[in-house]
Amino acid sequence: MRRIVITCLTLVAAALLMLPAGASAAPKKKGAPAPSISRVKPMRISVGQVLTITGHRFKAKRSKNTVIFRNGSGRTAFVKPIRASKTKLVLRLPASVARLLKVASSGQQPTRLKLRVLSGTFSRFTSRRLSPVVTAAGDGDGGGGGGNVAVCDNDSDHDNDLLSNSLELQIGTDPCLADTDNDQMTDGWEFWSAKDLNVKAVPYPGKRPFPNALDPTDGAPAGISYSPYDFDGDGLTTLEEYRAWRYTGSSLDMSHVSVGLESALGYSDGTKFSRASTGPATRNFDLIYGSGDSSVNRDDERDADADGLANWLESIHGPGHAAYWGGYWKVPERAIEPWAKKSYCGAPGVEEQRPGEFTQRPFADVDLADPDVDGDTLLDGQDDQDNDDYTNITEMYEVVADIDGNGNPAWCGKADGWIPTINRSGVDWAINPFNPCVPNRDSRSCPPYIPFS
Repeated sequence: MRRIVITCLTLVAAALLMLPAGASAAPKKKGAPAPSISRVKPMRISVGQVLTITGHRFKAKRSKNTVIFRNGSGRTAFVKPIRASKTKLVLRLPASVARLLKVASSGQQPTRLKLRVLSGTFSRFTSRRLSPVVTAAGDGDGGGGGGNVAVCDNDSDHDNDLLSNSLELQIGTDPCLADTDNDQMTDGWEFWSAKDLNVKAVPYPGKRPFPNALDPTDGAPAGISYSPYDFDGDGLTTLEEYRAWRYTGSSLDMSHVSVGLESALGYSDGTKFSRASTGPATRNFDLIYGSGDSSVNRDDERDADADGLANWLESIHGPGHAAYWGGYWKVPERAIEPWAKKSYCGAPGVEEQRPGEFTQRPFADVDLADPDVDGDTLLDGQDDQDNDDYTNITEMYEVVADIDGNGNPAWCGKADGWIPTINRSGVDWAINPFNPCVPNRDSRSCPPYIPFS
């Protein structure tokens, strides 16, 4: 009996130790119950139409609710309802939801989107049974709400992308979105570039390999300044030409249509001669070469940001990007080892030269739509990317033209003209705008110590 009493007391003591501080402490209060979705109507709906969500524990004040749409890749869009009660939310699908739709076969495809409601706390994402299929604006699916017209037909070109609302519905782009495929290039610019590439002979083809307002792969995600393709073959990628067009403030000038191969756009990736008749730019290649027709401008020869460097020099494919030089020095006829591995021109009375690729520190790349990439108030042409006391104009143009007139003779065993050089006190020195030791070994940023290779 005694053993039983002792055992019981021990159990009671252990239980007391497990209680929170304060013998009379009340249990913690649980959070407010989460909202839930029980019905979605209609289950197939176009962007611009009205969706009704029925459920429980929503907020009666409209602004206190948010509906989250999510596609299969995890991208989301947030929408505020236009009316709300504790059991019902009514919303109109805005243009932001269109960005979640799949793109295939040159068009936005019907896409099932999951829903979630934030009303103080989050509901669960809907199951497939309660996840509506959303189609592009103007497709006419779903019910009610006046369709797309009530959302973005307040003028002839609601999104100001150079395409009328009626034309956008005809070709499959979204009249609510200036950039339907979200590739950083507006629908109208891609439309007119496609017509330029097709020599203005047929309507917008809507298919690859033309610049396509329904194909995000011909552009690039936000934050990238170039794209994979160059449709008109002028050395500038599609996105670079679009950025040049935007930077120069061009609009749609139909007076240039049918003028040779010119474009209604100031810069077009459908023709390399977008503004050929406007005369030479600040740094026209033909003028530097001293040959050709200097009255005709190709887009690569022009200078969109007016910094003294032609567009091609500043493009992703040109010598204004440090990555260019790795491949430049690998061409067999001018093969040069990296700076740290080998010196050249070690003849008596001539200092050694190391013009190869330099990797000891990073350099800023120039940009055809930014006249001052480092923000030091100097235009990039007059600036000096590698701080060797020779301007970018001197070093970058010497790659494509003998601007100092020394003829670029045979250099250190390399064939005549293969190595870009400038004359310094009667001696030809190789140049490289991303190597601070050439052409001046005594520059303020050339390292005095060469690392072991």
